[in-house]
Amino acid sequence: MHPRVSRVSFRVVLCFMVLTLGSILAGRSSNRRFISSGGFRGWKRVDGRLRHQAHSRGRILRAFSSQPSAPPVTVYTHKECLNHRVMFHPECPERLRHLIEDVIPPLQEELGFEVVQPPRLPEKNELARVHTTSYVDSVYDAFSQIDEGLVPSVYLDADTEIMPGSDASILRGAGATLQAVEDVCEGKALRAFVMVRPPGHHAEPNAAMGFCVFNNIMVGLAHAQAKYPDVIQRAALLDFDVHHGNGGQTACWSEPERFFASTHQSPLFPWKGKADDTGSAMNVINVPLAKNSTSADFRRAWEEKIIPTVRDFAPDIIFASAGFDAHADDPLASLNLQEDDFHFVTDKIANLANEVAGGRLVTVLEGGYDPAALGRCVGSHIRALNDAPRPSEEQISFSHGSKTGKTRAPQMMYSQQQIQAMDKGEIRSALSRHGLPTSGKLDALRERLAKVPV
Repeated sequence: MHPRVSRVSFRVVLCFMVLTLGSILAGRSSNRRFISSGGFRGWKRVDGRLRHQAHSRGRILRAFSSQPSAPPVTVYTHKECLNHRVMFHPECPERLRHLIEDVIPPLQEELGFEVVQPPRLPEKNELARVHTTSYVDSVYDAFSQIDEGLVPSVYLDADTEIMPGSDASILRGAGATLQAVEDVCEGKALRAFVMVRPPGHHAEPNAAMGFCVFNNIMVGLAHAQAKYPDVIQRAALLDFDVHHGNGGQTACWSEPERFFASTHQSPLFPWKGKADDTGSAMNVINVPLAKNSTSADFRRAWEEKIIPTVRDFAPDIIFASAGFDAHADDPLASLNLQEDDFHFVTDKIANLANEVAGGRLVTVLEGGYDPAALGRCVGSHIRALNDAPRPSEEQISFSHGSKTGKTRAPQMMYSQQQIQAMDKGEIRSALSRHGLPTSGKLDALRERLAKVPV
């Protein structure tokens, strides 16, 4: 090649590289705060491609603690989650639209958190970690029948109807959850709030239920354990929705490396979540709340019963089903909680995640059917996630014991709190199930049971 041509070609290539780098940086800057100005209209400027490309190039094979530059909270949502609309139904697009257009912009302007609209969609095999393959296929078949105009809608159960556009909302909800999990596990985000609809915590492995098609939060939990097995071995799912998260309990029940805890009004749909439900490995705790229970009842359940038990379980990551329908203004239940109660429980959970899980926390929107009350509660939830302290170096070292030379104490099957709550007959029955002697005084039996490992 002629030397002059070579020099010209080099300059062209150099200019192209500079312009490309400038475009990427400019695009990244505009993407970080795409919703802070212009409200919902601002979504048109964002397609998520830059973020998606960055994830594709930078896949990390193992989880690590959050980077110092990672924001304290990142919000994940998607405009297509507004597409699902069932006429005259409490689970309506206005719930999410109010959050996107009215709640998030001023809160983001004040706190400076990032809002992400990920392009991620779930693979069928990712959904099948929680749901049966036959159920996943049946939902996709229903999507196809509607898209092809063969039927106007499909009832998956008496309360759960899907319409044209429902497929995008449902799949975007699962996809946003998966992306949030990856970002938290890979240290790109410390805490994540997945603000999507329809909700998911009632969906069972083989059935839709109570407005829920796929169990978004359990899909995320199973993904964390499957994709990051070196670090995410134990996971806890905490549910403060007013309705019991039966789908989460089912998916955790026979898995000793998963823990499920819930407060919920009882009796109330789905008519599950009994106080004596324990799971196969004492890994389930339910605290039913009676109609008209107060803030004090709710806070006492979390502070005295759930948080200490989860601390003993010592998960590597915490998930929270963030339902806000226990608010006094919600039309579908009869508890008397206020916004401050959701700030309280979120703060408790975030600090617990610091103690035992290196700060890793993913919360997913579930219920909340009075849009105004929902907006205030979500504001309190995000503020608590933002204001909670970062995990200390000592806490991070505890959560990554194998990396720092520190190891956790062996995990026991029963916490001291659980053992103290048992009578002598219950302790003997538990010892018998483990093939251990059942004779002796009560204190000796308790000590024996406390040594049963997971």
